[in-house]
Amino acid sequence: MRQILFLDPADNVAVSLVDLSAGSLIEQDGFEIRVVDSIPRGHKLATRSIGKGDGIIKYGERMGHATREIGKGEHVHIHNILGDRLSTK
Repeated sequence: MRQILFLDPADNVAVSLVDLSAGSLIEQDGFEIRVVDSIPRGHKLATRSIGKGDGIIKYGERMGHATREIGKGEHVHIHNILGDRLSTK
């Protein structure tokens, strides 16, 4: 059963298709990702490490940037990203 959805090969996030529990291991599409935080269905998780200020890439397009370092497998949401449309930076 697929647990996450990769929308574009350039993306550094994937969308959870199910509620993901912290500590669970996802082995899918050649990726191995240990989930760091509990992630609700429909939310994003980092598929690789993202540095502070780096772009958040979804659908192959930059949708915002990281406000802090985000580790592989972490929940990517409003607590650690800022949408480019809202940013003054």
